[in-house]
Amino acid sequence: MQSPLALFRQAYFGPIDQYLAWHDGFDFFTDRACLDALTPTEQEQAAAELLAAVRARTADARALLGLAHLRCTEALPLLHDCLRRGFYSFYALEAIAAISPAGFYPPIVAAQLRARTSTEHQLMDLLLGLRTYYTLPQLGPTIPSLIFRLLAHSESLVRYHALRALRHLYGTAPPPELPGAAQLRADQVFGLICEKGLFTNYAKAQRLLLAELPAATLAAYPLIAR
Repeated sequence: MQSPLALFRQAYFGPIDQYLAWHDGFDFFTDRACLDALTPTEQEQAAAELLAAVRARTADARALLGLAHLRCTEALPLLHDCLRRGFYSFYALEAIAAISPAGFYPPIVAAQLRARTSTEHQLMDLLLGLRTYYTLPQLGPTIPSLIFRLLAHSESLVRYHALRALRHLYGTAPPPELPGAAQLRADQVFGLICEKGLFTNYAKAQRLLLAELPAATLAAYPLIAR
C-alpha cells in the first residue's frame, strides 16, 4: 500500500493525458483529496516539492492548483513568474486568487496584455482568468483599458474573450444567445468584432460597448483605447 506522500507524488507528478487535461480542464485531473489526507508536516513537504517543480519548470498546472489548495503564500512570486512567461496563466491567476487576492500584482499582467510576443492562447488564458477570479478594484487602473484595446486584436477569439471579460467585469449582461445570424443582429458589438480584419468595425464596437456599460462604473474605472 502506497504512503500518503507517494500517492500525492503520483497524483501531481505522474503521467496524465495532457491533451485531455487541456481540453477538459486541469481541475478535473487534480486530486485535492490526497493533499487533505497528508499530515501538516507532510503538507509542508508536498508544498516544498510543488514549489521545486515549478521552479525547475518540470511541473504542469496540477502543481499550481496544488499550491492553491495548500494556500502556500511562498508560491506567490513563482505564480507571478508563471504569468510573466505565459505558463498556464489561467491556473496561475486562479492560484493567486485562492492564496491571497491582495497579493495579485497587476503590472505583470498588464505587461503581458501589452506584449507583442503574447500569443493568442496566452491572451485568452489571461482574459479567462481575470474574468473568472478578479474584480475591477483588484485589477487597478491599467488592465481594463488594455482589455478594451484587445477588442481590436487581429485574432477573433481574443476579441471575443475581451468582450466577455469587459461585460462581466463591468456588470453588463450581453443579449441572450441565439443561433447564427440572429445572434449577430441581437448583439451588435459581437457582430462587429466577428468581422475579420475590419478595424473600423472594431473601433465602432468599442464605442458601442462604452455606451452599453454602466455609466457609474465607467466613471470609476474608465476605459481608454491605448
